[in-house]
Amino acid sequence: MNKIMLSLLLVLLSACSAATYTAPLPEDEFLIIAHRGASAYAPEHSLLAYELAVQMQADYIELDVQQTRDDELIAMHDSFIVSNGAKRAVSDITFQELKEIPRSSVYDGILPVSLNHVTDPLRIVSTEEIFDHFGTDVNYYIEIKTTDSKRAIENELLRQLHMYGLLPMTGEKPKIIVQSFHPASLQYIHAEEPDIPLIQLYSQKKESMLTKRHLKKVSEYASGIGVEKSIVTKPLVERAHSAGLHIHPYTVNDNEEIRTMIQLGVDGIFTDAPDVAKRMLDEQ
Repeated sequence: MNKIMLSLLLVLLSACSAATYTAPLPEDEFLIIAHRGASAYAPEHSLLAYELAVQMQADYIELDVQQTRDDELIAMHDSFIVSNGAKRAVSDITFQELKEIPRSSVYDGILPVSLNHVTDPLRIVSTEEIFDHFGTDVNYYIEIKTTDSKRAIENELLRQLHMYGLLPMTGEKPKIIVQSFHPASLQYIHAEEPDIPLIQLYSQKKESMLTKRHLKKVSEYASGIGVEKSIVTKPLVERAHSAGLHIHPYTVNDNEEIRTMIQLGVDGIFTDAPDVAKRMLDEQ
């Protein structure tokens, strides 16, 4: 009987351990996350913006992922577009239609970039086009913008990550980080691919939620939190770290803001200008 009880106890402990495992993020390393690419210099989520971010030595390029009417995953932040004076949901538009939306750039050509001349470097692109272009040469910080009970976006994203050799992950720095405002989406990813570090996002109005107790609960599936920069304080950073969570504020662009975040002890920042962040980090 004692052997049976012991066996059951070991199985239980093993299950609990697996349930609470969260993938590690780099320790003692300040991450520069290119917010929608180097979006201060080129159209957000364009191949040009991502190429510039790589040249500016960003640690990660950020993709906001949504699904089109024809089930294509694309990199795009806004869930609606305005075309000919009418507001249309991205989920009601085909990828081909989105590709035809004209976009301009203020990029001055000061940094060399390597782009496939067949693809317009400014247009809206699919996640597959991004993965095909960069492959395993860069690190991806991916936000799941919307979700549903079928987990269509999550499943297709995981399929693509496997197809392009980005999963399973090897090496000390994770090739993939996934973030979302939707806990259910992150918990699904955690169950399917526990080795992917996850970031629970919070808007400014959710500041009151960030209690010690709440953060401890989040740490059961997430490796960190992403918060609006205006709510970052030393006590919040300490609460997050106490719960075993990293903290990545968004969106931090000017010199003084970047310096303040570094001094507060955050673990990385989302920025439209990775070159500015890199310069400020090197000066510390």
